[in-house]
Amino acid sequence: MSVLMEQVRHHVEEEEQDWFPEVRKAMGRNRLTELGSELEAGKKQAPRDPLAVPSADSK
Repeated sequence: MSVLMEQVRHHVEEEEQDWFPEVRKAMGRNRLTELGSELEAGKKQAPRDPLAVPSADSK
């Protein structure tokens, strides 16, 4: 478990220090704000119970 936790911490640090600044530069504040609004709207429509969603295999 401690190895997994360390890997997750490293991944988060890498994203925050390397990837996110590049995305901010490329997209700009307005587009990121729009994406945030779209995400919030999508969360309201998303199913809350993953077991209630039929799988792609079910017929």
